[in-house]
Amino acid sequence: MPFYNEMADMVQELLAPEAEDGLGQGSVQLRRVTTTPGPDEWDPPTETVETWELSAAVQRVHQRYENGTLIVATGDIVTFAVTAKVIERNSLPVDPPEPASLTEIRITDNLVIDGRTSAITNPRKLPGAGTVVAWKAFCAA
Repeated sequence: MPFYNEMADMVQELLAPEAEDGLGQGSVQLRRVTTTPGPDEWDPPTETVETWELSAAVQRVHQRYENGTLIVATGDIVTFAVTAKVIERNSLPVDPPEPASLTEIRITDNLVIDGRTSAITNPRKLPGAGTVVAWKAFCAA
């Protein structure tokens, strides 16, 4: 198994929920809305809303550095594993949850932290190049 795949597995174990002997905190979910155009131009687009359960840790911050500039704003830095579970599709539960891999995070995605929806303003993959082992995202409070 390549090194970064092992690291991704380690991140998944570390950020697993506390009930599974991990260090994950609370309930963190990613909500993604995907729009598909209608078959013809005049047909309205269809939306699919998926909710992914994440293994994550949340850190509240009041100031941070971004590109060498000090930003003073309250928000959350959420670190989460690449591996997730799709638990809901179009408001219907997915049973059993489907395992999924988060290869990309969209700026239009939202994080739901303990029931509170937050917009992602700065998603970053870790490491910056190569195989992604974890994601870090800043969410305004």
